[in-house]
Amino acid sequence: MARVLILGAGVMGSAIAVPALDNGHQVTLVGTHLDGGIIEALKNDHNGHPKLKAPLPPSVQPLEIEALNEDHLREADVVILGVSSPGIDWATEKLRQHMTAPRPLALVTKGLQPWNGGLRSFAAGLAEALAGSGMTPDMVVGIGGPCIAKELADRQPTAVVYAGLDREVLEGLRGMMQTDYYRVALSDDLEGVEVCAALKNFLAIAVSAMWTRYPEVNPQPAKPKAMNPAAAAFAQAVQEMAALTRWFGGQPQTAYGLAGLGDLNVTVGGGRNSRLGFHLGEDMTLEEALGGPLAGETVEGADTALVLAAPLEKAFAEGQLDPLDYPLTRTLIATIRDGGPLSLDFTAIRFA
Repeated sequence: MARVLILGAGVMGSAIAVPALDNGHQVTLVGTHLDGGIIEALKNDHNGHPKLKAPLPPSVQPLEIEALNEDHLREADVVILGVSSPGIDWATEKLRQHMTAPRPLALVTKGLQPWNGGLRSFAAGLAEALAGSGMTPDMVVGIGGPCIAKELADRQPTAVVYAGLDREVLEGLRGMMQTDYYRVALSDDLEGVEVCAALKNFLAIAVSAMWTRYPEVNPQPAKPKAMNPAAAAFAQAVQEMAALTRWFGGQPQTAYGLAGLGDLNVTVGGGRNSRLGFHLGEDMTLEEALGGPLAGETVEGADTALVLAAPLEKAFAEGQLDPLDYPLTRTLIATIRDGGPLSLDFTAIRFA
């Protein structure tokens, strides 16, 4: 039996506890300062997660963040970080406070952060921030791929990818987590998987916008929206994701696997990024969407757009990248950063 500590009791942090518990491991689910209601609900009833809408096995051990201490981290065999992207700095500081010895650290959290005038993945930043505890880059594992939290909690067949620099660490974590319904592929492209996981949230906004920008003419009940525009945008999104993954130093072929194309598919199918795309396709501005139907929601793809804007424009200006190759990326950045309506020139889509 292994000891698994999950920091973040939101939907994905909670859902990934299920395969670990089914494999007989001890799981401590630590709520953040925003998860107090979730932890209280789980202590009263493991069926009562207010956001996941799926039961958790009764053996899960909910814990308030105020009760987290060095012993919990010292006794853990692996730590899984499941906070949302805006919480990465807060979570990193909590780990710095309490982690006194290195442990394999797996990230469900996805995003990019400024670094030396450019960008890097959260995985790279965490290894550096936790170096004082003995953490090294080869102990960090990125978890990517198409995984809707409720489906995982309901034990629907799910395939993901674990990426890292140390094969032994990866195989150990797969052995701990894999079940008959939760299948784990391994990759040595840590940066590529992490970059794809962040970019798919961002690019899914543009693909989803096609559903509402181009409704079906004379719609039938079973087909209320046109399919061709979203399919073309999807192909363009994968192409841009592959090129940007190479720019970040990852392997472009990663964008055509579970971490890229696969994860983009489920993200377009539903969730906050997809819903933002629907509203932008209806000519709402970002401010109108976040102040109205998405009020109180964290839309991680929008955060990615804001951190991507300046480094990408610098790369365009310096000739590192051709701006004509990134019509979706440039359109989304302009929409999200500048606050105007979505204006995509469909003739700009390129498939070369």
